[in-house]
Amino acid sequence: MFLEGGVEEKKKSYYAFERTDLLSLVPRDAKKILDVGCGAGVLGKSIKERNPGAEVVGVEIDKASCGLAAEVLDMVIPGNIETLDLPFKENYFDCIIAGDVLEHLVDPWSAVKKLRSFLKEEGLLIASVPNIRYYKALIRLFRGYWDYTEVGILDRAHLRFFCLINIKELFCEAGLKIERIERNMVSARGFRILNRFFFNGLREFLTYQYYVIAGRGPEPAEQGQKRQVIQF
Repeated sequence: MFLEGGVEEKKKSYYAFERTDLLSLVPRDAKKILDVGCGAGVLGKSIKERNPGAEVVGVEIDKASCGLAAEVLDMVIPGNIETLDLPFKENYFDCIIAGDVLEHLVDPWSAVKKLRSFLKEEGLLIASVPNIRYYKALIRLFRGYWDYTEVGILDRAHLRFFCLINIKELFCEAGLKIERIERNMVSARGFRILNRFFFNGLREFLTYQYYVIAGRGPEPAEQGQKRQVIQF
């Protein structure tokens, strides 16, 4: 369903956004790539141009975007990654990408476990995840409102919200070992100066989203004791 006026255009650009941030994280030697939430296939097209001979498969829930992606990717599977049966054997992909996808899922924990099974032993799962601890989201909460928007951290389509520790636990519980985490830090100049004054101690509040690069780790059953969650 199309939205009126400027909102419609925002949604169109959302699915056609050029993710140079994610492209830089994809290994140049990756030959079999799964892009979950591929949109119109812009990222996958860039990967194919940069990695000669790469096979890029997209999964996309938006039907209109699937048609566009099918023109540039090797295969596009329409539907929700949570309910789809992917037609691939286990350990098939060198790289799996979930760019701003996990927060849209009902059960991202099970989805990440599912994706792990399709990842090669030496493969990488790359995800970008919004940070609900971002200072602008907290300011809204302190002011007494929690307004959803069409795009951004409080996108009305977001079902789950994560801080850094929750992201780490999500990957760990799925049997993935985080190799590194990068930050997209976005803030006003004054906050950047203040962060330097506090020796980068405010970086978790100035991080708009996290980029997680993870490989296959120990099975979930081999993990240690979980962090106690306080009920209230």
